[in-house]
Amino acid sequence: MKEFGFYNDFDDTLMLNEQIEINNEKEEYLVSNSPKLKANIIAPEINFYLKNTTASVLEKAKNTLLLYEARATAFDMAKDVDYEKEVGKNVVIVSNSGREELANLLKENGYKVIELTHFEVKFIYGAAGELSVLILRANDEFEVDCDFFLVENARDYMLKQSGCYEIAGLEDEAVLKILNEKTPKFKYKSLTQYDSSICQYHERRNEICGRCVDVCPTVAILKEDETKHLVFSQIDCVNCGNCISVCPSGSLDSTLMPQNSFATIAKLYKGKIPLIISNETNLDELNISLPENVLPFFISAPHMLNQAHLLTLLQESGASVILFSKTLGKGEKDAISILNQIYELKFKETAIYHAKDKNELEESLKKAKFIADSQHTINEYALPKREIFAKRLEFLVGSEDLGVVKSGEMIRYGDVKINTDSCTLCLSCVGACNVSALVADKKTNSILFNPSVCTACGYCELSCAEKDTISLEVGKISLKPEFFTYNELARDELFACVECGKEFATKKAVEKIATIMQPRFGNDRVKIKALYCCADCKAKLMVQAQINAMKEDLLNG
Repeated sequence: MKEFGFYNDFDDTLMLNEQIEINNEKEEYLVSNSPKLKANIIAPEINFYLKNTTASVLEKAKNTLLLYEARATAFDMAKDVDYEKEVGKNVVIVSNSGREELANLLKENGYKVIELTHFEVKFIYGAAGELSVLILRANDEFEVDCDFFLVENARDYMLKQSGCYEIAGLEDEAVLKILNEKTPKFKYKSLTQYDSSICQYHERRNEICGRCVDVCPTVAILKEDETKHLVFSQIDCVNCGNCISVCPSGSLDSTLMPQNSFATIAKLYKGKIPLIISNETNLDELNISLPENVLPFFISAPHMLNQAHLLTLLQESGASVILFSKTLGKGEKDAISILNQIYELKFKETAIYHAKDKNELEESLKKAKFIADSQHTINEYALPKREIFAKRLEFLVGSEDLGVVKSGEMIRYGDVKINTDSCTLCLSCVGACNVSALVADKKTNSILFNPSVCTACGYCELSCAEKDTISLEVGKISLKPEFFTYNELARDELFACVECGKEFATKKAVEKIATIMQPRFGNDRVKIKALYCCADCKAKLMVQAQINAMKEDLLNG
């Protein structure tokens, strides 16, 4: 297998880099511009760029190689795993108008078909190869098992499982082709990766997050309420990317284009104006003049972009970014709003232009430009999403105080405050924070807070043992240096054991416990003294008290 292949059927004068082999239909390639060549990856953005750019011949050649390298990098750094599942040929067709010809065609090709109307279908669940359809009949209902579920004008719940397809507007032969491609082995990939250690839902006592489940259009992510575990069904994932964009901590990431892969590709776009496209973009029908510095940037999932992705691309390119997409996910909307506010305050420029159609794209291409002093690169290796965004944003802010921007409902930032009078430094808030926004400083016996990595989940507030001690203000990002550093919220001195002198707890914690317990101990001086002792001395005191009591009993006979 060779790396790059190009099928040229539209420009005889085209000049390409020598690393790209042209019109060798016998060879297999990693990346090709056309399905007419055998390749693992088909990159339609290459033809789109070559047909529409106004760049010079030399720049075309350089940029075309860059597009190939971007796809190859994504392939090399991908973490997806291929799966396949044995499925049968049992099909349910749901249509109020009837698809008799389709049913007959499927039967001729070995499929077993049941035809139903919408009025007869109550519900459907399962996955491709093991779907169950709940059917209504007179005063009864029963289940029918099938491998595929075909429906005209589907209701919302009907397309949430794999193996379910909307067939309105599809020719019979097209439907047959879909089924033949899926049988007898239904192939799919793992499209998301999950780190439970920083998940804001995983094993929490209270439900403080569940955004990924809320935005998932299928049943690919579900909540297990009793254990507070997320349950993933990769076969049902449609690779929309919505869960990735709304995940507050970065516990969810794409396998086809993980954050480190995205950043590596973004570095190739230094000195380019990125035009973000996805597999939802129909490039074959898009004819538009691309300015010489504009270059397509392909993403693996149409709605995966979060604030870290976008700021990475903005800074690595040093230019504004154009996102060409008919719709925006909830996370994308918040990310774009936040970054446009930041760039307006810092540069008086628009960071990201969203174009829904050709007309808006033409306008965006006229406005997009390089932004002076915005280019910046960092090593993102092993950094979670919030820290990536914080480090990049810290560069933009520098030593200035640029003001405040509003964060959204899906991408939230918070400012934690602690009442130092009632805080005992028990550190339950620190233990509750799994993104290290709250940390304990053992040297100074203090609690420190970094607002730039806080997800505003509120779990610290719920975990605090003291009433009205922790408060959380949600909804703003302060563009000043202190926002990116650990600031002290509370401090206390350590209390020394009255017996051995070893420091074992904070002074406030000891005093609070003593205040509660001392009235209960009455005049028992040993128990009262034990309240001010470390664990070792406390045990010694109590044992010695028991020994003394036994001796006294023996003497008193």
